[in-house]
Amino acid sequence: MTTRTALCGCGRAGITVENDPAWVVACHCDFCQKRTGSAFAVGAYFAQDQCIEILGETKVYNGLEVDGVGTTGGTAISYHFCTTCGSTVYWTVAGSPSPATLGIAVGGFVDPGFPPPSMEFHVARRHHWVPPVPSAAQFEAFPT
Repeated sequence: MTTRTALCGCGRAGITVENDPAWVVACHCDFCQKRTGSAFAVGAYFAQDQCIEILGETKVYNGLEVDGVGTTGGTAISYHFCTTCGSTVYWTVAGSPSPATLGIAVGGFVDPGFPPPSMEFHVARRHHWVPPVPSAAQFEAFPT
């Protein structure tokens, strides 16, 4: 059984999960670019029962809406970020038909051997200098 811990930038907040993620996703949507401050976001999705421990204090940002304007296509996503450094550590997805409702920022694992993305979303917004992930399914939007 594999156990992995993802930590925020300062190491005060984190999450430990067991076994492999159900899937790993690279997202190029404008919201993920703005939320991460990067050209794309990479998240690993686990079932809630794969979570062993949540470490430290986090604050929650509900990505569903900002000032009444929806940002995540109607899915209620709550991002948990460190109260000290502000790094997003994990997020929960409410109302998902999938059991994999716990997303974790892959960068928090700092593991070059972590499984690569099997899907890429919003590929039309991918920066021209970012190549597609080999063998990852490519989607113009979020799959339904």
